[in-house]
Amino acid sequence: MTIQDTIERQLLIAVPRERVWAALTEVEHVSEWFGSEGQIDLRPGGAITFGWPGFGRFHGVVVDVEAPRRFAYRWCLDRDTPVDEGATTLVEFTLEEAPEGTKLRLVESGFASLPEGVRDRHLADNTRGWQEELDELVKHLEV
Repeated sequence: MTIQDTIERQLLIAVPRERVWAALTEVEHVSEWFGSEGQIDLRPGGAITFGWPGFGRFHGVVVDVEAPRRFAYRWCLDRDTPVDEGATTLVEFTLEEAPEGTKLRLVESGFASLPEGVRDRHLADNTRGWQEELDELVKHLEV
């Protein structure tokens, strides 16, 4: 049996790439569509935190920054847990200019390496979560 390792989503957003980049990497924008609070130290090795009321805070570390093209971080899937103490996945955003705006590709990977007892739950939660959150990103940007 093959275990699903990734969530992948691609969108075309009708705004310039620089606006999408800002929405992904600047905490004042991120807190408008991805949780309600956050911290982003935008450099490889920098700390990243996202918070949702009633769900806690999720901690991570920035892996790669190639403005305005690629942004990647590893985050802990266990709320209120340091990134080096819990189950983690890698989130990668890739931005490409298009005549109609910006092509955004999201890939979250690493689910196959999670403990069997939590793998399916995290995969289902994050699949649903990215659908909702990326819809919020589009609404935030296309205002």
